[in-house]
Amino acid sequence: MPLNGNPLQYQDVQSILPHRFPCLLVDRILADGTSISEGRLSAIKNITANEPTFWTGHHQTTVFPGILMVEALAQSTGLLAHYFLKPLLPGEHYYFAAIHHARFYRSARPGDQLRMDVAFVRQRSGLARFTGRATVNGRRICTAEFMCARK
Repeated sequence: MPLNGNPLQYQDVQSILPHRFPCLLVDRILADGTSISEGRLSAIKNITANEPTFWTGHHQTTVFPGILMVEALAQSTGLLAHYFLKPLLPGEHYYFAAIHHARFYRSARPGDQLRMDVAFVRQRSGLARFTGRATVNGRRICTAEFMCARK
């Protein structure tokens, strides 16, 4: 297991995902809630007021955009795919293929810690299906289903 009971830090996440600041939306993979052998992964994103997403035009908004919550879930799914699915061959990548049933329940604001819990559902014909749930302090913020393609 890649975690060995320890969380993976930001640098570890950067070694797996191609995203970089400000587009990298996973700060850490948690050991608590993560079971790669069972197809589950938990990660966090600390939401801070100085992120570029909060500055739009001449005023500041204090709600973390919902689409970025979905992106954070998708990136968490990519991390799970990296560890759970068969190793990639040279030149292969996982690509985000689809999102289904995205639902938004509450807002996330600066100071919140967004927890993303993603789980593998099934794989067929090179497409893998995952579910994701984002919470803040245990309260559901966003849910979605994802598909990724191996190419």
